[in-house]
Amino acid sequence: MSGPSHVLITGATGGIGSALAQQFAGLQCKLTLIARDPVRLASLADTLRYQGAAVVEVAMPLGRDTDYDALVRHVIDASGPIDILVNNAAVNWFGHFASMPDSDIDALVDTNIGVPIRLSRAVLAGMQKSGRGSIVNIGSVFGSIGFAGFPVYSACKFALRGFSEGLRRELRGTGVKIVYVAPRYTRTDFNNGAVDVMARATKMAMDTPELVAQRIITAIKRQKNETFIGWPERFFAKLNAVLPAVVDRGLIGTSRKVLSFAPGRNSGLTLNKENN
Repeated sequence: MSGPSHVLITGATGGIGSALAQQFAGLQCKLTLIARDPVRLASLADTLRYQGAAVVEVAMPLGRDTDYDALVRHVIDASGPIDILVNNAAVNWFGHFASMPDSDIDALVDTNIGVPIRLSRAVLAGMQKSGRGSIVNIGSVFGSIGFAGFPVYSACKFALRGFSEGLRRELRGTGVKIVYVAPRYTRTDFNNGAVDVMARATKMAMDTPELVAQRIITAIKRQKNETFIGWPERFFAKLNAVLPAVVDRGLIGTSRKVLSFAPGRNSGLTLNKENN
């Protein structure tokens, strides 16, 4: 990033989204923040403005019925061309797949893969016209290693990584960069309740939202195609790509323990605070 940039962040009020907004503001970036909860969003925006940041807030849910072209026109009219899009909003669900309701499957697919695809398409024309810009997709280590208790979430993050890879190759030479960042477990409201109990019981490594945000911004600055946060997660992601049977065997005990904490039908879905 050279000079002030206009950064659009979805899921801005969650742990990672809020940390990103704070750190981009410290870089003198103009910010457009999108989140579902108007009260939390206004509070975040006011805090950043008090610190001197230029912020536009857009309180709205994102989904298959959103007019993304109209949204992007509104954002550009308010703050100018979008230099960086951070697709951060997400929804999680932890539980036994056989008990997963259709509505929750739809919520994960729509939010975790449908929203970033549609919003990326909406910003792309402007970026291609200017010959510059970055689309940043926040994935997960579960986008490289399918995990028991999270099969649909894993599927969505695998898809997001594939979308990032395919779009990167399509846009080669245009000046538009596609950055994919895969955090591991992050201490946010996104990972609360049964997920947090399970993570602590299985001794998952945990990162702060501030550290994850810092790594995301570093990846953008360096224009890294893919960034996997954490070791040994980074190693196992690469191992799973070439020797999945080895990872299968290594995860047998962990999968059993994870599923022992998995809730039933009525308590699986956790709407990510990134999207509230």
